[in-house]
Amino acid sequence: MDFSTKKNVAIIHPEAGFSSSGGSQLSAYEMAEHLATFFDVRLISSSKCSEHSVVIPCIPRGKVKKLQRNKTMDWLLTRFVSNPSLLIESITSFLTYTPYLLFKRADVIYPNNDYGGLAVAAVVRKLFKTPILYTERAGMVSNGKVLRRNLKFKPDCLVVFNEDTKNYVKQIAPNQRVEVIPNGVNLSLFSPKGERFNHELPGKVVLTVGALNKQNHKRIHLAIEAISKLNDVSLLICGDGPDVAYFTSLCDAKLGASRYKIVKVDFADIPNVYRAVDAFTLPSEDEPFGRVYLEAMASGLPVVATDDAMRRTLVGNAGNVCDVTNIDEYAAALAATLSTDWENKPIEQAADYSWESVAEQYAEVINSL
Repeated sequence: MDFSTKKNVAIIHPEAGFSSSGGSQLSAYEMAEHLATFFDVRLISSSKCSEHSVVIPCIPRGKVKKLQRNKTMDWLLTRFVSNPSLLIESITSFLTYTPYLLFKRADVIYPNNDYGGLAVAAVVRKLFKTPILYTERAGMVSNGKVLRRNLKFKPDCLVVFNEDTKNYVKQIAPNQRVEVIPNGVNLSLFSPKGERFNHELPGKVVLTVGALNKQNHKRIHLAIEAISKLNDVSLLICGDGPDVAYFTSLCDAKLGASRYKIVKVDFADIPNVYRAVDAFTLPSEDEPFGRVYLEAMASGLPVVATDDAMRRTLVGNAGNVCDVTNIDEYAAALAATLSTDWENKPIEQAADYSWESVAEQYAEVINSL
């Protein structure tokens, strides 16, 4: 791809560099790294995480979530709003990022932090007609509630992860430009070769990754229930959150102390965790995409996932999808996956989602803006 004049692209995500626990901030970081091949890129965030970082102070959602671990503080913060961490990030970043982008203008603004970044971009576009590129990461979660809200900002191009979401957007906003581009995976970071995490668990080991929160859509309790139906299979849970004690107690009751571990590791060590197990599962509901499935497959792992259109496409012939709410069916899918020789199918499936390929598709869109 050849661009005669490099465009200046401003990517927004206050949380990038502060934490690596969410898909949107990791995608913002990876996008900045790979789009730099084609454009002059700035990743506007609250913390330094890349040579492309421009640090503009605000209060990212991770700082608020840490405060919420105090029950009194959580009660105060959630008294009038259901998601205070995102609201506080949005308000504080709007107050600092908007003036910055008014004076340090870009050719395209690409917010990655939901309505907070979209609000910043909308103000700049109003004054300077700067086009907005936006990726809707929530997809059809909650029957498209977040998607419908974000469509009110009318991005110049909306990127979604699958055709079903695109068709839905076209039904409610026929004039909205929509492109289908998948998320990416860093194939140089996630691969079968490298160090392995020492979990010391017996038998075959299944990994699940996600925030340990009873209120979210990850439904890790279903994985615990399914593993409990199997013999000589252990469960490794990689994650942290407000309900660690609840999941620990559930694992003790269903699996016994010797058949599970709950660990929290730095993002840099996550590839070692994938390499140390035999299969990956995440029984989440309404997963807009599922970056962790790609990471697992790139690491050589077969996947067991919820049976829906997005995950049937993602997993392909590199694992099994099933009705994870039917614990017997879920357990049978796990058993079948663990007893199958998948050869190189998981790696081949993940290869279709390399960041190099994804970034080139985004570059074509940005150039068209």
